[in-house]
Amino acid sequence: MASISSLGVGSGIFSADLVDKLVAAERVPTEERLNSKEKSIQAKISAFGALKNALEEMKSPLDGLKSGAAFDAYTSSISNDDVAGATLDESSVSRGSYTLSVTQLAQRQSLASASQADKDATTFGNGTLTFEVGGVTTEVTIDDSNNTLEGIASAINDAGAGVSAGVVDTGSGYRLVMTSDESGTANAISVTASGDAGLSQFAYDGSGTGMSETVAALDAELEVNGIAITRSSNTVEGVVEGVTFDLKSTGTSTVAINSDPDAVTERVQEFVDKYNALQDVIKNASGYDAATDRGGALTGDSTIRSLQNDLRGLLTSIPADLQNSPVRMLADLGISTNPDTGKLDFDAGEFKSKLADHPEDVKALFSGDTGIASSALNAVDEYVKFSGRLDNRTEGLTRTLDDIQDQRTQLDDRIESLRARLVKQFSAADALIAQFQNTGNYVAQQLAALAPQNNQNN
Repeated sequence: MASISSLGVGSGIFSADLVDKLVAAERVPTEERLNSKEKSIQAKISAFGALKNALEEMKSPLDGLKSGAAFDAYTSSISNDDVAGATLDESSVSRGSYTLSVTQLAQRQSLASASQADKDATTFGNGTLTFEVGGVTTEVTIDDSNNTLEGIASAINDAGAGVSAGVVDTGSGYRLVMTSDESGTANAISVTASGDAGLSQFAYDGSGTGMSETVAALDAELEVNGIAITRSSNTVEGVVEGVTFDLKSTGTSTVAINSDPDAVTERVQEFVDKYNALQDVIKNASGYDAATDRGGALTGDSTIRSLQNDLRGLLTSIPADLQNSPVRMLADLGISTNPDTGKLDFDAGEFKSKLADHPEDVKALFSGDTGIASSALNAVDEYVKFSGRLDNRTEGLTRTLDDIQDQRTQLDDRIESLRARLVKQFSAADALIAQFQNTGNYVAQQLAALAPQNNQNN
């Protein structure tokens, strides 16, 4: 069979270019159809992905609303923050007012040695310094490598004995200073020395020999609403549940713990914002653009319609235990649907007013197993969970893409078969035409040869 490059040699008709055009005429319509279908499917997969992400984004604020944590927002007001501050644990704190009368701050004990002429030349012998701090005993070995003031300070710091040490230049000499790491009388320092006599000057038992006390260990002493409290630290925990008092000075201050409506409003606003962001995604995926006369990738899709119906139902639902409440649905809190955009409009002022008047009803509307947040999370999970509605749709579309690829492979095979068949047919036709041309030429030659003889006979 003639190669495709030799087509048309015999006839000048059945050329390789003609084969290409006939093959293209067969391929192009099918290929364009497959391209268009693939582009549409990929756009749908992308749209479902964006929809799933937007739904996932809603889950975080809904979780807080369902558990009630979004409503556990409190703020503290302090009459004299020079005396004390307050840190709140919103998971356990509750409203209340507490008067603090601080009579003594906790402090860490400090000890100092007698003055020495130098810090790194004079040695004090070898042995052991034994520390007892907060009920923990630690031994520090002193030898030829560390028996100067600086060496002893470094050895104490490396031992983790609950004591920090350093050398102070007083201007007239050097003193070893030890300070307990924690404040309070329970963390007072006791030091015993064994070994060479020179180490005895670093012992301390409160009797006045050896180290001297420069700062006494003290506990914090205060009254909270008239109740006497003693703590080893100026960070006072466990007196009022969910409140940590930070003592700063002696004196009196009142700490008032109140609900924080601004924080609660911000958390509800986050839900509204995520809901509205979801509506933007839905509009982009399924809306209709009159200017371009084109719809989105999911225009008319049943999954979108079902999701929108589920969301609308949540916005107007009334929990069973709130039928007779002044707060029954989102619209009662200043959260309404904008008919033009499908988004939520949020009147923060009205929400704060209802929160102040009916805090428990507002919380009940959102939280718990019967609240709106729980219903919304259940609905969202049906779409975003593994093998949920969006996964199923995406998997179906992915199978369609695989089928399109199979059709492309089949098209390639069919086109190659067509090309081979055309080349074979055109080659045969070309050869036949060439044969006819050769026969015609022979006949013409024979007739031409006979022409002179006829002329002579005449």
